[in-house]
Amino acid sequence: MIDKRPIIGVMGSHEKPWEQFAHPLGRMIAEHDYHLLTGAGGGAMTAVSKGFVEVQNRAGYSIGIVPTLEYSGDFVTSEIYPNPYIEVPILTPLDSKAQKDVRPFSRNYVNIMSSHAIIALPGDHGTKNEVSLALTFGKPLILFGPEDAFERFPGHPSRTDDIHEVREFLERVTAKFRHGDEK
Repeated sequence: MIDKRPIIGVMGSHEKPWEQFAHPLGRMIAEHDYHLLTGAGGGAMTAVSKGFVEVQNRAGYSIGIVPTLEYSGDFVTSEIYPNPYIEVPILTPLDSKAQKDVRPFSRNYVNIMSSHAIIALPGDHGTKNEVSLALTFGKPLILFGPEDAFERFPGHPSRTDDIHEVREFLERVTAKFRHGDEK
């Protein structure tokens, strides 16, 4: 029988790593036997994935949703995606993010819909779009980082800069899944 584990989606900047939040977050997710899902890119996605895979004897996998198209329509090069800490790359025929929402169906949908819970680190348009999607689809969501980094984010989800609050959030929202009550 397959040992199912909750998938924790971590969204955040593709440029700035937010190392002080992302790396310990990746470790915490691994230590609690979750799978990690990111957009497979740089910045915060690389930092959280690195923290995750550094945990020895963990049960979960580092999953990356890899875009195949740039905004220009050109194919994404393998030097950009996936980052070196992705263990299970999932290739999509979608744009890397919903740039100006001209093509609203981006890999952001896959990131959000495949996750049982979402943690958003600070980021720009793509991360804000993912937060908006999580709110739209009623996904459990928490913003993790300094308060001022989320001033222009949509809605009013929970926000914290304390990793212990993030852990408590994950334990609470994944309890049904862990007990077999939710798929």
